[in-house]
Amino acid sequence: MLKVVIHQAGAIAVAAQAKPGQSFLHLLFETGISQGRELCAGTGLCGKCRIRFLDSPPAPCADDQSRLDVEELEQGWRLACKHVVLESCGIEVPDFAPATLAGSRGESLAVDIGTTRIKWSLSSKAGHSPEFATINPQMGVGSEVMSRLRYALSSDSARAHLRQSVIRVLGDLVRRSGAVSLAVCGNSTMIATLLDVPLGGLAYAPYSLPWQGGETVSIDGDLPAAYIPPLLSPFIGADISAGLAHISTLEPEYPFLLADLGTNGEFVLALDVEHFFACSVPMGPAIEGVGLCCGATAGERVLSRVALGPSGLQWVGTPLSGISGTGYASILALLRRLGVLDEAGHFQAATMPLARKISERIRTHRLGRILDLEPGVFVAERDIEEFLKAKAGVNVALRSLVRRAGLLEGDVARIYLAGALGEHADPSDLITLGFLPEAWREKIEVAGNTALAGTVLALEREDIRAWLACLPGRVVVEGLVEREDFGSAFMQAMRFAWV
Repeated sequence: MLKVVIHQAGAIAVAAQAKPGQSFLHLLFETGISQGRELCAGTGLCGKCRIRFLDSPPAPCADDQSRLDVEELEQGWRLACKHVVLESCGIEVPDFAPATLAGSRGESLAVDIGTTRIKWSLSSKAGHSPEFATINPQMGVGSEVMSRLRYALSSDSARAHLRQSVIRVLGDLVRRSGAVSLAVCGNSTMIATLLDVPLGGLAYAPYSLPWQGGETVSIDGDLPAAYIPPLLSPFIGADISAGLAHISTLEPEYPFLLADLGTNGEFVLALDVEHFFACSVPMGPAIEGVGLCCGATAGERVLSRVALGPSGLQWVGTPLSGISGTGYASILALLRRLGVLDEAGHFQAATMPLARKISERIRTHRLGRILDLEPGVFVAERDIEEFLKAKAGVNVALRSLVRRAGLLEGDVARIYLAGALGEHADPSDLITLGFLPEAWREKIEVAGNTALAGTVLALEREDIRAWLACLPGRVVVEGLVEREDFGSAFMQAMRFAWV
C-alpha cells in the first residue's frame, strides 16, 4: 500500500492508504473528501476534481492542459480523474463547503435516491413538508450509473464504500427528522447498490434484475424497515413505478405518457388502466448540468434561464458560477430561434442585427468553439453535442413507444414531464430543441417530482401499495438500446429537430 497525505484548507491533513494504480478520484471519494461535489464520471470535462501535487507532479495529460491554465499546471495542479497513485505523495485539494442536510421533523420519511441528487419529504399529523435535496455522495466516483457499477464491481470494499455513502445520508435524515417509517425509491442501480444485491446483471448483457422490489425490507440496522416500490426492468426502477402511482391518483385521460428526463430517460405510455408500454435510454448527466465545461447543478448564481433583451442575452444571478441543465436548454433554444445555432449543434453567424450581436460572443477556445456569457462562463460546442445525444435518445424512445402501442403522435392525450429536465425546463424550449413534437404543445403538463410524490403515497396508503403490487404484470418493457436499428435511428435524430 502507498501513503497519500491529503491537505485541505482549514482541516487536519488526512493520511490515506492507496493501492498502486488506484485513481485519485476514487481515493478522494473513499476518504470522504470529494462527497458533495458534482463530477463528470472521469471524462475530464468539468475540471472540478483538481488536486495539487506538493512534490514531483506527474506530467500533465491532454485533459489537464484543456481544463487548467499554464500557471496552474506549473504549480502542480492536475485532474484527479486522470491520474493514478504510483508512489507515496502529498496532495492538496481545494476548499469547498460540504453538503448540508436541510429538513424538518416528521413521523414518515420518503426518499428518492436519484443518480445526481437525493430528495426527500417528511409527513406528520400537520401535513407534508416541502421537498428537500442534497447531492448524492456517490457522485464522487462518477455522474452516471455505469461508472458507479464499474467502481462497485472493482472490489468488495469499493461496493461497500458506495453503499455506505448513501446509508449515511439516510441515517442522518432519520436522526434529524425522528422518522419511524421509511419508503425509498430510485433507479434499479441505486436500489441494488443500497441493498447490496448482485450487480452483474445491471452492468453486463444480457441485463437482468437482481431484485424485483415491491417489498418492505431492512436496509441497515440503524434504519426503520423501508418499503421500496417494484422495479420494472434493469433500467426502469422504483422511481418510475412510484411516479405512475402518483399519476394514477390524478384521474388521467388515456392514453397518457410519463416522460422522466434525467440522467436516464424513462418513458411509459399508458393505453388504459391495465396496459402500459415502457422503455429507457441513457441520457447522460448533461441534462442535470453535470460533466459540461461550465455545468453545475441548480443553485445560487447558476444560470437557469435566459431571455432576450434590447442589448442581447439577459439573465439574473450575475456574476455566474455555472450553468444548470435547464440553463443550457434555455440558452440553446434561444440560440436556435435566433439562428445562432444550427440543427447540427454548431454556432453560426446570424443575419438579424440582434442575433448578429449575440454571435459576436463566439470565439475559439482551447476547448474548441465557445459562446462567451461572462468571464470564465461559456457554452462550448462540445457541451452542445452532449445535449444532442440526450435529445436523440428521447426522440428514438418516444417514437418507438408510440409506434409499439399502435398509435399516432396526435393520439396521446396527455404528456406528464418529470425528472430533472422535465420538472424545470420550459416545455416550449424542449419543443424548439426537438425533444418533443409540436403536436404535443397543448398537452404537456409539468408534473414535478412524480417519483417522490408516489413514494409519499405508498408510505401512507395501503391501496397505493396494492396498486403497485399489480403494476409489473401490466407493463411491457421494450429493450430499445438492444434493437439492431437503434444506432441508425439515434444518429438520424442527432439534430435539433423532431425527427
